[in-house]
Amino acid sequence: MAESESSASVLPIDPSVIVHRRNDSSDFFDAMEVIYYDDILQQAQETTATATAAESSSSSSISSSEDHEFARDGLLKEDENKGTNNFHVRGRARHHRIKLRELAQEQRKILEHKIHTRRIKLKQLVREPGIVMTMDKISFVCGVLTIMIIEAVILLAPERMATLYTALLIPLLILRYIIYRADQQHYFMYDFCYYAQLMMMIHIYKYPNNIPLGKAMFSISNGPLLLAIVMWRNSLVFHSMDKMTSMFIHILPALVTFCRRWESHLVNRTFPYYEEIDGTIINIGNDFLWTPFFYYVLWQTFYLIKTEVVSKGKLDYNTEIMTSLRWLTRKKDSASYKLLSIFGEHNQLPTFVLIQALYTVITFVVVPLLWHSIWLHVLYLAVIFVIALANGATYYFHVFAKRYLEEIGKRVSEVKIENKAIE
Repeated sequence: MAESESSASVLPIDPSVIVHRRNDSSDFFDAMEVIYYDDILQQAQETTATATAAESSSSSSISSSEDHEFARDGLLKEDENKGTNNFHVRGRARHHRIKLRELAQEQRKILEHKIHTRRIKLKQLVREPGIVMTMDKISFVCGVLTIMIIEAVILLAPERMATLYTALLIPLLILRYIIYRADQQHYFMYDFCYYAQLMMMIHIYKYPNNIPLGKAMFSISNGPLLLAIVMWRNSLVFHSMDKMTSMFIHILPALVTFCRRWESHLVNRTFPYYEEIDGTIINIGNDFLWTPFFYYVLWQTFYLIKTEVVSKGKLDYNTEIMTSLRWLTRKKDSASYKLLSIFGEHNQLPTFVLIQALYTVITFVVVPLLWHSIWLHVLYLAVIFVIALANGATYYFHVFAKRYLEEIGKRVSEVKIENKAIE
């Protein structure tokens, strides 16, 4: 009797009872059952196996062969019923999984549509004339004030230039990423100029006394990074946050290295025409050419791995994501497209890599002269700054003024029409 009571207390659990059979339930709740079904089914199967073992042990104590056969037949039928029930439960679970997948896809489409709609509304709101004019005014004031602050720091506290650089760079890069991400231009931020900002931050806060790294950053900042203002026609357009950000990204590292290199001269107000060249030609080449070029090659390797291996499928699928190469080759009649296609359109990428490498090496040549003469360095920075000013003046008088004159002309025409109507 004890054994019979023990076996009765461990009755097998029918899995079909566990899964709720609600004919009036919605598809959503039916699909949700799949989330916890697998664990419950596994527990049910383990309990069934335990109960079967207990029943087998109990049946062995029956003395009568007829009772034994009867018990065995009952267990076999019960096993058959369990197998049938398990088959139905698995089919129901498979059906629910399909429903859950369909619901997930539907919810994803709804969410993507909502995000797309909100993005369009946000763009429309930002482009309203009143908001655009207000943002332009704020940007103009901030741009002029920033130039004044930079000048004051260089003249009065050159040792604080790195701190000012950090305070300006971080919010500008965050804002740029947000804007570029919305416009699918965020892959521009994998370019060498942003990599140089990272290296500058590492040099300032991690290895400030590392002389080889300092000379390499001097070469990178005053070579390819600063001359990119000329190559990419960066301009001082104070009301444009985007143009001022590009300008600061390319010129601020050069100003930081200028202050770090000539800090003692600026503080003591001593400005020699030149300093004696220290080291041999080989040492100068290593410091200002090969070491910085090594950092450039390191960036180029990471960039190609990112765009041509890791994110290649993403870039091929979404052709609206803009990269530097796509930007330069977006118009087939442009000079940049013709230059990059000089070895054929299928070789635009290697041609682009080769041209960038040659440009970088060439811009390193003038850097040793800047390292040994504060006057040459000041003149060099002044020329680049004047070019940026000229680019800004061209924008204001050829683009901005033209729009302004068109608006004035439109208003004059409206006044003439009103005067004729009065007459």
